[in-house]
Amino acid sequence: MKETFVTLLSIAVLALVVTPPAGACTSFIIKTKDGSPIYGRTCEWGAFDARSNLVVVPGNLASTSKLGGGKPGMTWKNKYGYVAINALNLPFYLDGMNETGLTIGALYLPGFAEFQSFKAGEESSTVNNMDLIGYVLGQFKAVEEIKTVLPKLRVVVISKEDLSVPMPLHYVVTDSAGNSIVIEYVKGKLNIYDNEIGVMTNSPTYDWHIVNLRNYTQLTPYAQGPGDKETNGINFTPFGSGAGMAGLPGDYSSPSRFIRAFEYVQTSLPLEGVDAAINQASRILNNFDYPKGFERTGTPDKYSLGYTQWSTIGDIKNKRYYWWTEWNRQMRMVDLSKLNFDGGEVIASPLDKVRAENIDDRTKDFLK
Repeated sequence: MKETFVTLLSIAVLALVVTPPAGACTSFIIKTKDGSPIYGRTCEWGAFDARSNLVVVPGNLASTSKLGGGKPGMTWKNKYGYVAINALNLPFYLDGMNETGLTIGALYLPGFAEFQSFKAGEESSTVNNMDLIGYVLGQFKAVEEIKTVLPKLRVVVISKEDLSVPMPLHYVVTDSAGNSIVIEYVKGKLNIYDNEIGVMTNSPTYDWHIVNLRNYTQLTPYAQGPGDKETNGINFTPFGSGAGMAGLPGDYSSPSRFIRAFEYVQTSLPLEGVDAAINQASRILNNFDYPKGFERTGTPDKYSLGYTQWSTIGDIKNKRYYWWTEWNRQMRMVDLSKLNFDGGEVIASPLDKVRAENIDDRTKDFLK
């Protein structure tokens, strides 16, 4: 197992040496008419194939965070079991849901994320930033608890000896009541924002994105109709449907994706139940897929691809976790209410058993 980790880390380091990482994510919360929250997010990563697994972590698991140089950090024992998505077979998680329905996602925040510095004597309350998701999933069921506990902890960047891939992250957490927060560490300071609009992407920070929304107050889903616009007796009628939301930014930059996600959420029609909301969430997520090769970082002879490796949906009320991937777009699901979190071991399964589209051949329906 140790040799496998070393090999995978070497691949990751090589990828980062050849080309800088291209990471992008989009997350949002939509709600049904009765207030049931549905969480959705995409994960774009182009530096290397993350080879992610879906991992079931028991509720009684004890963990100790590594602080580098052989120094142990904070130790905790899970109160809750959870499912999460890892990368490179390592026990570091990028997204997940616990048995209370609480969800958390780690999104890339390059150029802004700066975690707290290590302080000798405070090891017992210090956790590295890649262990933070596992800690939150295992310990909390409400965001108000996190607001109280997190300021008492020191969160430091994971050491290069434990993970050579740089991970400047911020985090979005949503609980079963639909309350959501964004957690960011900037210049060594913890900032927790109430995510009242339910949307997050990447850099800059959450507060910047909120201010930037003011640049798009003119957006409307309503297209002008015949006779709505006349000049000197000439009627300017749109060529056809699709004229609503004129001016909506269409590129893949983080600020543009934030605006689009906000508008998709705000214009969603009333959703009768979680099934309708899951369908709506999947349709919204489709708009943030990066077709492989369309978006590149670097130069024509040296670049990294940005593409969507996987997407997830969390039905927080019913504790169901859905996902699909770049290689197989069939939606799959695990029902947390049916899992046994009293076991003593972590169980992992690849997101794709076979990396191929599961296509339903209907030819026989038309043969006589």
